[in-house]
Amino acid sequence: MKVWRIQKYFPVWIVLSVCILLMAGCEVTPTTPPAADGEPATYRMEVDLLGTRHEVLVDVQGKIKEKVELSSADGEVSLSLKKGTVVTDEDGKPLEFIQVATDSSLPLPPEDAYIIGEVYDLKPEGATFNPQLMFTISYDPQELPEKVKESDIYIVPYDEATGWGRYSYKRVETDKHRVSTQIEYLTRHAILAPMPPAPSKATPAAPAQTSRIVSLKEALSNGKPTLAEFGASTCIPCKQMKPILEQLAIEYEEKLNVAIVEVYEQMELTRSYKIMTIPTQVVFDSSGKEITRHIGLWPKEQIIAQLKKIGVD
Repeated sequence: MKVWRIQKYFPVWIVLSVCILLMAGCEVTPTTPPAADGEPATYRMEVDLLGTRHEVLVDVQGKIKEKVELSSADGEVSLSLKKGTVVTDEDGKPLEFIQVATDSSLPLPPEDAYIIGEVYDLKPEGATFNPQLMFTISYDPQELPEKVKESDIYIVPYDEATGWGRYSYKRVETDKHRVSTQIEYLTRHAILAPMPPAPSKATPAAPAQTSRIVSLKEALSNGKPTLAEFGASTCIPCKQMKPILEQLAIEYEEKLNVAIVEVYEQMELTRSYKIMTIPTQVVFDSSGKEITRHIGLWPKEQIIAQLKKIGVD
């Protein structure tokens, strides 16, 4: 009798078990879990501006919950995002962090412009913003070339694959010495200043140098090894390199040529050596053959170690 009852209700148990399993399967956490008030849940996106850390409230759809205006501690860079801005990484997922840092090396500038100040690296590369975020950089008016007005400068993105881009929007606050633009994606950015027109009777400007620093043409023809730097007077790491080069020119006067190439003034020569970033240092042997090259700030002790490898000590 008991066996008959079990057999009678066994199909019912099976159906109930299947329903319970299906209901359990339906209780998966949704992609966008609602908060207590029915709004999407939120998280805190980290924003690092030159070492100054901030947190921004973002929902799991990638929307900024409130208007955001952030600056680095020194005021060099600022970001501004509107409420509701959608922030996503290159895969379309909500963005987890933004970092703005200085780049130790500068890409070779366009033929018709100067780089003013630092190049800033915005990461993660490829992250996008809709609508665009506002990016602001401060500048030193003393670094502007002669005859270039503050109102003429602008911010431009740089990508290794495509080179320098362009933005249609800019705002220059000459009283505060800062310039802004709207950006859609993260990559390297810098302030550019248009190159002023050449005078009608142009005379070649002598490169910034000491009496012991020679031209590259002279250096490669006098039978001594050469250390040459391709840089610019407006480039911060180039400025940091100059006293190092001057010291080496004095200490190795009889054994080594030291040359400085101003890329803005000698673009043809710069491009002939395929220089893409400044500062770039190139070491040549006594026959003028390139031995090695280095990009960025090169400490003096490392240069001396390299010189010893080619017999200069």
